[in-house]
Amino acid sequence: MDSHTGPYQDFIEVLAHPHAGAHRQALTGELIAVYAEMNHLLARTKGTMATAVWAECGDELLRCTALYRNAWTRFVAGVDDCLNGADIVTSPLLGRETTQAFQAAVAGLRAALDVLRAEARRLDCESWAH
Repeated sequence: MDSHTGPYQDFIEVLAHPHAGAHRQALTGELIAVYAEMNHLLARTKGTMATAVWAECGDELLRCTALYRNAWTRFVAGVDDCLNGADIVTSPLLGRETTQAFQAAVAGLRAALDVLRAEARRLDCESWAH
């Protein structure tokens, strides 16, 4: 992951890719919103929130982002192989597997965000979304 752009380059690629599909693009939009809010809350609560909770939420952010990015990388490679006439057989489940990975990433981040919001509220630190 580029330390300056994080997953934002991947988000942009999914939103712009002609074969990404509307559902994966919508999931990407959800992921962008949750990712941004989590980063905001993690930055505002660093050093004030219980270390274990803060670290677990940060770890989940990284795990879910990696899940999303890895699924996207596989998807793009499979689509490129098909479009370029490669002799490699692309799994017909590629689109479904990618969508499921995106859904899992969104669900994991939403769960972590719920924990992060609750802990932040205990510190009188509200998110911009609430």
